[in-house]
Amino acid sequence: MPSAAYFRRQADICLRLSLVSSDDAASTRLVAMAKEYLAACEAVEQQASVRGTPRETTHSGAIPRRDPVPDERTRERHRLGSNR
Repeated sequence: MPSAAYFRRQADICLRLSLVSSDDAASTRLVAMAKEYLAACEAVEQQASVRGTPRETTHSGAIPRRDPVPDERTRERHRLGSNR
């Protein structure tokens, strides 16, 4: 089974692709996929905590940060290049 870090990376890739996509349907699907990957990540982490397995950490020992899934307006601003 893939690790939580794998699912987190896949979610990040989907989000980044959704921000640069000019196709709204593809962008919406990529955001949905990112949410699915984040849910899988949380399930793996929860399963690991039930078994007593320590959560994955970065090289510094900190728990990796999870970026939130952007809402529609944020994605549109990024797509249009606006910082507002």
